[in-house]
Amino acid sequence: MKIFIDTAAFIALVDATDKNHQPAKRCYREIVQSRNSLVSSNFVICETLNYLRTRISYKVSIEFRESVYKSDILEIIYISMDTEEEAYKIFKKYKDKDFSFTDCTSFALMERKKIKKAFSFDHHFMQFGSFQMIP
Repeated sequence: MKIFIDTAAFIALVDATDKNHQPAKRCYREIVQSRNSLVSSNFVICETLNYLRTRISYKVSIEFRESVYKSDILEIIYISMDTEEEAYKIFKKYKDKDFSFTDCTSFALMERKKIKKAFSFDHHFMQFGSFQMIP
């Protein structure tokens, strides 16, 4: 089974001071042990890199980027123009929500790839309504 991993989960895994660090580590271990695979996007990687660089350190952001591209269980999908257009439709439709555009690209990608589970601590995945959040 493929599980989408979001910025909030990446941050929780990397940042030992994050309130979700321990639950993220447990969830990641369970995903690995169950032989599920993780999927993310270049937009999520970019968002995570920016966060890590500004909130933690340049060194940590570099280590993160290098580790995700070496991962055996993570597939990084590049957002196509078609997916970006679908994301923009979501962005315009949900004007009452504070979804980031990156969130919208994640939703569009998950719908396109028929991925139902999101490893995230971002309540926006629940607000969108189509996905099950883990942990």
